[in-house]
Amino acid sequence: MVYHTDNMLLTPIHEVLRGEKNDVFVCRDMASPVEARYVLWVVHDRAAIKKLLHIFENEPRELLEGETPFLRQFADGESMVFLFAYRPPRELLRFAFGQMDSVQARERVSIDLVMACLASPMPFPILCQMLEQGCVNIAADGSLYFTYAVDLAALNEADDEAVCTDLCVGLVLRLLEENKRLKSMRLLHMKLEKSAYHDLTELYRDIRLTVVPDKRASLLTRLRGVWRRNRDKWFRWLLAVSVLIVVFTLFVLLSQLIFGEVPLFRLFEHSMDVVGTEVLARK
Repeated sequence: MVYHTDNMLLTPIHEVLRGEKNDVFVCRDMASPVEARYVLWVVHDRAAIKKLLHIFENEPRELLEGETPFLRQFADGESMVFLFAYRPPRELLRFAFGQMDSVQARERVSIDLVMACLASPMPFPILCQMLEQGCVNIAADGSLYFTYAVDLAALNEADDEAVCTDLCVGLVLRLLEENKRLKSMRLLHMKLEKSAYHDLTELYRDIRLTVVPDKRASLLTRLRGVWRRNRDKWFRWLLAVSVLIVVFTLFVLLSQLIFGEVPLFRLFEHSMDVVGTEVLARK
């Protein structure tokens, strides 16, 4: 089977799945000089096509100008075809543990996972299926990316960001499961049990707040941190002290001009050294 769209000639070279609602193929563009590869969703169920189009058209996620969840969309007979970029799969839960040699590395990957979900243009109902079906991958350099081998049979339009966040929490907990005493583990377990998460940003914030530092910061680094955290407050104090000094200086000058002395300074004189107009000599 060959699929035509615009100036592309897409020939399937690998069948990823054949499903009740859709098939997924890796294909090659025979019209490309480099024979670029793509992923094709061939959706052959009418109800699934209607549901999918409704999700793509009405999903509230904010996208950049010109950004779409897929590269191309076109009809092929009674089927609807969606075209996605192709990257070889390298499943997160299969490869990550061999690359994460520390608690800090696992937490960094967890943060990157949440960021990948936040940055994805994919509507939440489909993103939920991608998370459930193991479409999160880790490159050799530790970066995360999604693949699109998705069976749409269980696609649910009601799945929103809260559901997506809970699924993301589940993956994070599996990444951190060997370190059960981590603050992040306790916090995530507690919130997951209560279904307390409503958005991915909250999950990102919780992981960031509880990460284990890579190493103890140097004294200079800690002092810089203290300065950054308190500089505004210290500046206000310094400004207040400066104002008081200026006011006191003006008071001294005016007193000297008007009275020839500063009455306030008498408080610092020895009271028995001056009697009337006589100044007693000190022994």
